[in-house]
Amino acid sequence: MLNIIFGEFRERCIIEPNSFFNLNKKKDWFNDPYVKKIIKDIDNTVAVKDEYLESPIFGGMSPERLSSGCKCLILLYKMDGINIYASRCGDNCSDYILDISKNKDITITLHHLMIFNKDFKANILDTGVTINSRSEYVDEYLKVKYI
Repeated sequence: MLNIIFGEFRERCIIEPNSFFNLNKKKDWFNDPYVKKIIKDIDNTVAVKDEYLESPIFGGMSPERLSSGCKCLILLYKMDGINIYASRCGDNCSDYILDISKNKDITITLHHLMIFNKDFKANILDTGVTINSRSEYVDEYLKVKYI
C-alpha cells in the first residue's frame, strides 16, 4: 500500500536520496530484473552486471551517476520501512511508485503535486484519509497545503 505524507518532514525521511543510495546500495541489486527495468525505463541506461552500467550519454558508468528518481525507486523497491522524499523524483517515476506499492507498503513524502497517470489507492498520513482516485489525491493535497 502506498502511504503519502504532504506536510513536514517526519522522522526517518530520506531527504537526500542520492547520498543515502550511494552509501547503502548493494552490488547485487543491479542484477535484479526489476531494477534493470527501472534503470532502463527511467534513465535509458543498461545495467550490465553488478555495478557496471552502460549509458548512451556517459558510456560505462557506476550507479552513482543514476538520476535521483531512479535511485529513489530502487531504494523503495529494495529497502523496507523507509520514507523517501519523492519530490526528488520526476513524474516519470509515478507509475513505478504505484507498481512497487502493489507488493509492499511504501511511504513517500511529497512537497509537490506529483502527476499520477491513473487512479490509485493510498493512505494520506497527514489527514488519515484513504484515497481511491486522482481527484481525491488532489483534494487531500490541497487540504494539507492550503487549508
